[in-house]
Amino acid sequence: MKKLLSLILALVLTLSLGVAGLANAQEEPIKLIWWVYTTGDALIDTPIVVEAANAYSAEKIGVTIDLIFKTAEQINLGMTTGEYYDITFTCDWCNSFASNAYNEMFYDITDLVQSQTPALYEAIDQTYWDVAASINDRIYAVPTLKDMATMMFFRLDQERYEAIGMELKEKMEFADLEEYLAAYKENYDDVYPLPLGKAGLTGFTNFCQWIAGSYLCSPYDLAGTEMENKIIPFWECEELMNRFRLLHKWYELGYINPDAATTESIGKDVRASVRSGAAWYGYEGWTTYAGYPIFKSNYDGPFISVATTRGAMNAINAACSEENAIAALKYLELLNTDRTFRDILCYGIEGVHFNYLDDGTVLRTEQGKTNWSTDSYVTGSVVNASVESVSEDQRADPNQWERVFEDYENAQVSTLGAFSFDRTPVEAEHAACSAVMEKYVAELYTGTSDIDEVLDTIKAELTTAGYEAVLQEAQAQLDAYLAENAE
Repeated sequence: MKKLLSLILALVLTLSLGVAGLANAQEEPIKLIWWVYTTGDALIDTPIVVEAANAYSAEKIGVTIDLIFKTAEQINLGMTTGEYYDITFTCDWCNSFASNAYNEMFYDITDLVQSQTPALYEAIDQTYWDVAASINDRIYAVPTLKDMATMMFFRLDQERYEAIGMELKEKMEFADLEEYLAAYKENYDDVYPLPLGKAGLTGFTNFCQWIAGSYLCSPYDLAGTEMENKIIPFWECEELMNRFRLLHKWYELGYINPDAATTESIGKDVRASVRSGAAWYGYEGWTTYAGYPIFKSNYDGPFISVATTRGAMNAINAACSEENAIAALKYLELLNTDRTFRDILCYGIEGVHFNYLDDGTVLRTEQGKTNWSTDSYVTGSVVNASVESVSEDQRADPNQWERVFEDYENAQVSTLGAFSFDRTPVEAEHAACSAVMEKYVAELYTGTSDIDEVLDTIKAELTTAGYEAVLQEAQAQLDAYLAENAE
């Protein structure tokens, strides 16, 4: 009897250990591989930041990640060779979202994201699910909420302009820049008021959607007019022509460096009175870049198109299991709904890489600036992270993103959808037209040439090169696309 009891107790103990072992195995977090975009090497403090992030996510949702930084070339190579991943960065300009979705490389998350992660689905406006993340009404990625529209700003030397009594305005027209350039030239002689490289002012033509090279476009302001959904040659865009005329005027007045058309770029060491760039209200990165106070004045936008909303997303590997797909969605849900977690991947470890200021904004430490500093959007939605301040004295608006998205309500919205021109049928003509423009674009973008003097020559050369065939093909493709995607 004692022997039988001992056997029973031993069996119970064995079964208990087995059940406990199974429970422990089930409690082990699911580990995912996440490819994150970078322009260079992985950040120095990646191991300790990932360790902190994994400790948090394991406790919250039972999921951890192996964070792998990859350049665009490395991501494309991995996709081509079938290297395994669970989550990957994707957009229009890196790891092509549309191409991979059409080719069924990304997981169709339409049903799972709503049934398994409703908080994630609710956290992102329906517009971005529909416009950015969908192909043929199926969802293949999770949008990264950041600057979702194009807004162009003059980057004005605040210190010098205020010293000479110039009023700086949050909103300007392109032509308004002239009075600032004139005042700068009158008061400072150490640098040209508008120093330019051959590419001209960054993004000053972004008010147009460029369909083919720098010669066929569809300006955003055609939306809502009888010219909506029309592709035009650049000289039919009056605003662009006026900007070329202004640039030439400023060149003639000595505001632009004489060698602009042959200068590769203007380096950081040049204290330019004005530069240009895409940003949003509240963005403070330019002050850090320049080393002196920068005032931002919006002169174009916001403009919204499929391309602007697809600036950054995360997709799930179509080859992964449903269990891993759900785990990936839960991980992205945590990133979009838990600010503490979002801040770890955005800024690093509190007390090591950053500290919170009393207004809730974040201030990076020196270690944070050097060892864990990358574009915030690569590790998740920017709007879900705390806002970064430049210094104790120069603080950002903790609610800046509310202002940004309010501005989007008045944005000019493209009517071209996700249209992308396939140049294959007119590849020879397009190449010839691009070669023509290559001869003139630097001089036009820097004001070196008078557009009214060279336009007839450019038109004649483009006609010979076959631009009309390119225009006809592009318009036919756009018309077909719009008809196919009509509601």
